[in-house]
Amino acid sequence: MTSKMNVFLKNKLINGWQLFWLISVTISIAVFFTISTVDLSKAEDISAMIQFTVRCSVPLLYFSFVASAYHALFPGVFSRWLLRNRKFIGVAYSAAMAWQLLFIVWLVTIFQEHYINNVYLFSDIIIQLPGYIILFAMTVTSFNFGRKAISPMQWRILHKWGIYFLWATVWSTYWYELFYYVGIDQPIDYVFYWCGFIVWALRMTAWSKKRWQLADKRKPA
Repeated sequence: MTSKMNVFLKNKLINGWQLFWLISVTISIAVFFTISTVDLSKAEDISAMIQFTVRCSVPLLYFSFVASAYHALFPGVFSRWLLRNRKFIGVAYSAAMAWQLLFIVWLVTIFQEHYINNVYLFSDIIIQLPGYIILFAMTVTSFNFGRKAISPMQWRILHKWGIYFLWATVWSTYWYELFYYVGIDQPIDYVFYWCGFIVWALRMTAWSKKRWQLADKRKPA
């Protein structure tokens, strides 16, 4: 079974940029199909498209967030595949979020009154705008030309703390919807909330494991 899994995960279609295109094209097809089922002349349907694109993109963020921790805790063929494709999954997340940004701009531009009266929260702007900026910076510096524009230390800080910020932005949004707002949560929101908590817990466990291993090495023989 392991050998078959290893052969499957080495398939070019699900590695590198081929994986990025596979994910991005699949999400784009899903977006176009969903568009055909709604009325984009209605603000409520555009808001529904914003929610849909977020739900398409969040799993990609979680996979990118947990890749290194999962490999540290459960080394194997799948964890190695996930780790070596973390960059491409992360860039696919950026592409998926571009769909969300498109519909947000559409809503704000065409339906300003609906946005101000029913959607707008200043606190959301405070959190989400830096998230888009950080996501853009992380995407650009995932390529060689962007990486060369900053120092190695700056790159590590951006990508290490940037992924935490993106995770926190998404997870806190679901926390607010489930435990603060009334009547707007859906069953899928609980799935994303708890999956977000699990990937965070895995990162904390991997971090603790690394600290314990370092402590054991420093102990006198």
